[in-house]
Amino acid sequence: MKQYRIFTGTITYALKGRDLLRRHGFKTRIERISSEAGGMGCGYTLIVSGDIKKAVDLLRGAGVKILEIREI
Repeated sequence: MKQYRIFTGTITYALKGRDLLRRHGFKTRIERISSEAGGMGCGYTLIVSGDIKKAVDLLRGAGVKILEIREI
């Protein structure tokens, strides 16, 4: 199953997103990233397995700000 890194920028969005996705059956975890690792400055990402379109729709519908999505 493919995994994706969803860049949220803040811990608040990452926590909200993780909890939301878990409630909908997604396997997800939070990672802190540095500017060297992510190329976008310090921040937080969600590592998500599953249907990325559904995950993104859920996050956006809940007001979680998504900065970028990358397949890993």
